[in-house]
Amino acid sequence: MAYGSSRQMRRYVNKVFKLEERLANMTDGRTDPTVPLAPILFTWFWALARRTPSTEQVGDLLADPRWRKRVGLEPKDGGSPDTAGRALDMLREEEVQELALQAFFDARRAKLLKDDGPYGLRCLLVDLNELFKSEKRHCPACQVRQKKVKRDGEEKTVKEYYHQAVALVWASGEIPWPIGWELLRPGEGELTAAQRLLERLLPRLRKSADLVMGDGLYCCRPFFKLVHDSGLKAFAISSGQTEMDEEMELLMHSESPRTTPGKVALWEMESEAWSQDLECKLRVLHYERRYAAKSWRHERQTLRAMTSAPVDVMPAGQGWKVGRCRWQIENGTFNILTRDYGLTHNYRHSPMAIEMLLVLRSLAQCLTQAYFRFAAGRSRDAPRFARWFELILKEDWVRYLDAASTAGSGRVELRLSG
Repeated sequence: MAYGSSRQMRRYVNKVFKLEERLANMTDGRTDPTVPLAPILFTWFWALARRTPSTEQVGDLLADPRWRKRVGLEPKDGGSPDTAGRALDMLREEEVQELALQAFFDARRAKLLKDDGPYGLRCLLVDLNELFKSEKRHCPACQVRQKKVKRDGEEKTVKEYYHQAVALVWASGEIPWPIGWELLRPGEGELTAAQRLLERLLPRLRKSADLVMGDGLYCCRPFFKLVHDSGLKAFAISSGQTEMDEEMELLMHSESPRTTPGKVALWEMESEAWSQDLECKLRVLHYERRYAAKSWRHERQTLRAMTSAPVDVMPAGQGWKVGRCRWQIENGTFNILTRDYGLTHNYRHSPMAIEMLLVLRSLAQCLTQAYFRFAAGRSRDAPRFARWFELILKEDWVRYLDAASTAGSGRVELRLSG
């Protein structure tokens, strides 16, 4: 096809990101496995790339003789949904985390994630994502809460079990890219998990980013200090409960704002309230929208933010755009992952399996977008992404599997794709 094919996409993913090679090199913690780890992980990734909604369907793909030939599985090798799920439980956390980070660096080297973002800065965003809700407990690490449901005409209170994870996302450019994930442990708060995530990733991202952003929960000393100590600048939406907020309220009552070219009123000040702990001053930026906005856009009227970035790094006029970009991540990346790449049925609820599924889901989304832009960008008559997805990852995928019977041996196919 003029705008790509399933075969070409697999080659692109392996040439640019070496994904299957890295998956094949991961440590297998199983004892005397009947199915090699590499074909299982390949199956998980390509099933998620095709938005397979259930772990049973992932097992069906693993049992498909055409796919088995593509990944080099012999007829004597086993394969089932349970086998595919158990393999995820036995992976090593540090290898899974490294897989996600190296994919990000590959995207940077391939210039898919450019430095000239819409905010003038290389921005990272840290935020919480909720997933895998169920009314049955699947593992000791499940969090629990109560919810009200209507059944048989009656309202009942039932327990709901779920998992949450904090993500660090590249927020500059057209493709928001999840770089890493950190699961919340039972009874743990978002900030605690976010601190582990940032301590692990920021030292290695120092040369790739300028600014780390968070919502009002991150408007606290530990977040600003951690980012500052990592050699980066921090930006957080105001919680409304800090000493800087009190100072800003006094400023707004005593001074008139200046208006930015985008018709946004701006008050700006520099505060020393946390300078003893942070070893730097924080800038406080308060914005009020003075232009009419469409109601369906749900655009906020005011925004107050704190940042350690000096004026020469982030001019005050950019703070309005930077502060609002987190909604692009929440309404874009996380919603797409939940809606399009979510598993309606997932019985593998061990923390290790969930972390691997998070990494594979986000890679499936990002690498599909990367190939779409690479393949469709060469054709004037390329369809929109939704139609392209149906043509390439639905219809052409079937032809790709059917062609396995006329291809060489599965092991030769595996070597070429890697």
